[in-house]
Amino acid sequence: MAHKTSAMVEAGILAAIAIVFALISTYIPVFGMLINFIWALPIVLCGMRNGLRWSIMTLIVSGIVIAMLLNPLNALMLVAVFGLLGIVLGECMRRKLAPLKLLGITSVAALASMVISVLLTFFVLGSDPIAMFFGLFDQALADLASVYQGYGLSEEQILAATNSAQDSFKLIRLVLPGSFLLSAPLLAFMNYWAAKAVLTKLGERFESFPPFINLALPKWILVPYILSLIVVIYFEGQDTLTVYLVALNIQLLCNVIFVFQGLAVAFWYIKNKDLPKWWGKIAVALVFISQFVSQYVVFVGAFDLLFDFRKLKSNRNK
Repeated sequence: MAHKTSAMVEAGILAAIAIVFALISTYIPVFGMLINFIWALPIVLCGMRNGLRWSIMTLIVSGIVIAMLLNPLNALMLVAVFGLLGIVLGECMRRKLAPLKLLGITSVAALASMVISVLLTFFVLGSDPIAMFFGLFDQALADLASVYQGYGLSEEQILAATNSAQDSFKLIRLVLPGSFLLSAPLLAFMNYWAAKAVLTKLGERFESFPPFINLALPKWILVPYILSLIVVIYFEGQDTLTVYLVALNIQLLCNVIFVFQGLAVAFWYIKNKDLPKWWGKIAVALVFISQFVSQYVVFVGAFDLLFDFRKLKSNRNK
């Protein structure tokens, strides 16, 4: 009975926190965008500490109150996008699953949540969220030209700048499916990291991820990567072909994966050679700043799969 009372009190407090998060995301736009990413945190904490039934009840109660305070559509979207992720992550943490397995399961839940949100937007609002998304880009492009005119740039300079921005927007359109897939594990990891930080303060203990320098991807990833490179090169510029679009998105996914593998090699090299640790921070920063560096790191990751620079496989066989 005491446990039930305690769980009920915790669920009520965490539901209140979820409601406050929703109010912040609505009335404080910039900070609210960050809060949205961890809106599921109270649901996760309730699920971890009290079980699946209580996390579902917390989600339902917070959804009902948000619908009353704001509007039913806000509540529906929050519950659809982050509710499933929160419930699944809380249950995985309660079962103390291995970090990589937990991240895999919650990434699938995050992807399912995003698909549900797109479908709800399409069927409930009667609008195409993807068209709305790129409509903002088109408006931004028009605003950009106006800003450049205000600065007194020549027509040639404005045309060059807007053409460059247009090319970037075009690339974003092409790789949107791949970006959609990549955002799922990112969302899952952010919520796991936040929940783990809070629960660790409360005395819970969780298994850590394997050391980053020992990250080793399966070799079979090279197959889709090489095939996608061949297809993209062969059909270059034919961005209306489905096979080209699929290959381009596969290449994007593989590139991101190989960046992690390449950075693992870089961190291993820094540690092995007793180099200053800040070199690793510089390497990460350069990956985001320089396209040349990021592509180089991709190749390092790909070649590490082939040649095992860190001798991880030979060390495991000893």
